[in-house]
Order: sequence, then C-alpha cells, then structure tokens
Amino acid sequence: MKKTLCLLLAFAMLLALAACGGAAPAPTAEQEPEVKEWTRTGYFTDENGNTLSVVWMEDVEVPGWYVGVTIGDDPVEDSRGGMLPQEGNSLHGDLNAWDENAEPLIVTVTEEGEDGLQLVIEGGETYHFKEMDLPKATIFVTVNVEGDGAIEYTEGEETPEIDPEYPFQSAVINLAEPATHTILAWPRAGSRFVKWTKNGEDFSTEPQITVLLDESADFIAVFEEDLDWVNPLDACVGEYQCDRARAHVDTIGNEDLLITVEWGSSAWEMARWFIYGRPDPETMSFQYTGGSKSIITTSEDGSEETEEPVYEEGTGSIVFNEDGSFTWHEDQSESGSDMVFERLPAEEREGFDGLWAEEIAGRCTAEFSYAGEGSVHVVIAWPDSAAVHSCWEMTANVYRDDIMIYNDGHSWVETYAEDGSYTVSDEAFDQSGSFYMEDGKLHWVNDVTGEELVFIPV
Repeated sequence: MKKTLCLLLAFAMLLALAACGGAAPAPTAEQEPEVKEWTRTGYFTDENGNTLSVVWMEDVEVPGWYVGVTIGDDPVEDSRGGMLPQEGNSLHGDLNAWDENAEPLIVTVTEEGEDGLQLVIEGGETYHFKEMDLPKATIFVTVNVEGDGAIEYTEGEETPEIDPEYPFQSAVINLAEPATHTILAWPRAGSRFVKWTKNGEDFSTEPQITVLLDESADFIAVFEEDLDWVNPLDACVGEYQCDRARAHVDTIGNEDLLITVEWGSSAWEMARWFIYGRPDPETMSFQYTGGSKSIITTSEDGSEETEEPVYEEGTGSIVFNEDGSFTWHEDQSESGSDMVFERLPAEEREGFDGLWAEEIAGRCTAEFSYAGEGSVHVVIAWPDSAAVHSCWEMTANVYRDDIMIYNDGHSWVETYAEDGSYTVSDEAFDQSGSFYMEDGKLHWVNDVTGEELVFIPV
C-alpha cells in the first residue's frame, strides 16, 4: 500500500512539472561575488602575538587604506606597512613599496569570519587574525606633519625619545578616558619647526607640547625649509681615487650618502660596491650594513655583459677626514687593511670628458678630441725616424670615467720625401684595445701587439 502511494505521489509531481512547462531549467554558471565597500578596520592579533592594523588615511596626498603588520618580536625590524588599494573584496599590494631597496612584500588581506582578517603573503605564509580586545575608545586624536619633519610622543610628561632611523610622520592616539601626553616635533635636515596647530587653529610655537587629551582632535606639526641651512654632506660629493679603485660620492636627500666604488682588474672586468649611510654631522663618519658587491664583465664594445653578486649584506665603516679624503674599512676585505681615497681635483674628476689636447710617451704622441656623447676620437703618431711615422686612429667608447675601449682601430705608415710630401701605406683594420687612467697617467693597451704604453699630459 505504501509503495503504491509513493508511486502515485511521484506521478502527480511529474504531471505538475509538465503543466509548468516541462523539464527544470539547466543550472547557470557561478556568478561573480558582489564587490562591497571595505569596512573592516581596526587592530587585530593572532595566536602568536603578531599584529595587523587596517586604517583609512584621509590626510595624505592620495587617501586610502593603510595596512600595517608586525610578524615577530621586534616592533621595528619585524614591522612593515603601506597604502594598499582595494582589489575586488580584498586589500592587495606591496608593503615595501616605500623602500626601493627592499624586496617586495606582496600581501592580500581579506575578511574572515564575523570579525577577523586573513593575511596571505605572496610566496609565503598565511595568517589568521582576530579583532583585538581593546577598551572602547571615545577620544580619537591624530598627529601629523606638514613639511619635512617628524614626531614622537609618549604618555605622561616626560620628553619622548627621538628615533632618527625610524621616525614617525603620523600617529593615532585612541583613548577610552582622558590622559596626558607629551608630543615632540623635530625637523629633518634642511628644515625648521614653525608651529603646532590644533583642529586647524594655531596652538603653540614650542616643538614640545604636553596636553591633556580629553576630546577628539587633530594636531599638525608645521615645518618649512631653512633657507640659511648649509648641508655638510655637500662637501663630500665628488670623485675619489685609491690606487686603481675609483669612488663616486653623492647625496640621497639631505641626510644620506651613496658611495659607489669601482675597481677594475682589467679592461673587461671590475668589482663594484654600493654603500649607503647616514654620517654623524659632528664626526662625518658612519657604520653601514647592507652594502653590496658585484663583479661586472664587459663585452668588446664596452657594454656591461654580466653582473655576478658577491654579497648583498656587507658591513663596514666610512670616515671622512679633515684633509678631504675618506677612509673605507670593509669588514669583508680579504686583506683586512683600510683603503684611503684621495679627493681628485676638479680637472681630474672630469676623466675622459674634459680630454687633454695631447699626451706623450717618449717620442709617441696621442691627440684626443670629443667625438660625441660617450666617445672620443684618438690619433696616435710614433716617429720611427725623421722620414717614417707609424700612425693609429680609433674611436674609443667611454666605459667609465677612467676606462675607454675601442675595436675599430686602424694603422698606417707615413713615409716623407725630402720635399715634405709623404706617402701612406695600406691601412690595417680590425685593431682593438683600451685606454685607462692610473695615478694621473694614461695607459694604452694595444690588443694586436700586446704592448702597453704610458702617456703623460703635455
């Protein structure tokens, strides 16, 4: 009886479906999820004590989401942060984008559960964060800078400690109840502090203020360029030499130096170092980390062919001396001895770009002339006798400011008659070689003969 009843019910359902138009519609493809405005903000932590923050930044040049993450025990070394755009229903981007020398840290932040966030590091780990159990804030205070300066703050009335290596340009202080804070503004090199403003109104001309934060407010430290300031680093900029090693010193901003050292072991191979550092203005010295060294090889036309890294986390020190030289101590040096680089005079710092009109090596002379950007026309003459002169001509490409390379050289012999006329022998093409500077003298290396001549300026 039950079986018969079930069959009747099934038959009735089929009739009902037929009456509604026949077979059920085929399933549609899965639709894309709806993109929603990002709203999950605040401070989050995981089971290992790592932290994540997502804050909307309005008072910046391009408003957006600021994502900060600390994975590890050191709140400075293990922290990264940056502005991330919303892509779909996630925040995605590089937290190291502000540092062009750092490896990219690509992350994707998505909502997880009712109040959590998931952080995925591209090529790395996945972290799961829950909202921090924080007191309910009712007082919201922001501190920002206008101009080239930084801020530090601390609870209470003590002077905050300045961290010049990792300064703050903004801060958010959220309080559940009123509290006194001391906030310090300090200018970066080349700037001076002007004033504090509170909610757009002038508040104080003192760089350090102690205030009772009992209401939400926006504080801004205003800085301006110091027109009377002279950068002591400008005196370090220039070209230096130590034996066959050459160094170029330049500034990065107002406080940092980049020192590039190049040491050619031959016309085709050299070692290159990049050293970054922030000198102490009083001692004009600094310890550095993260120095890099590579071996560069070149092709016959003088272009770089290969670059083989030797190390990228080198350490050492640089000291600028009162006589204008600087001393380089490289912890990785195989010899263990320091190198002293002498400042080159302006005319020598021009290298091949300011070329001598003539050079001489015994009876052999070489004349140089500018042949366009990055190249020099060279004519060499060597009198075998009063009647016979051997000559060479080439266009050399300037590889560095102390090395030129050519591969289009040709030579001939001029034979003079008693009346002053002369004949020219058949030209010999496909000659190659190089010129390099050492100790203020020009060396000519002829690849065909294997000979090397040393010229001195006339």
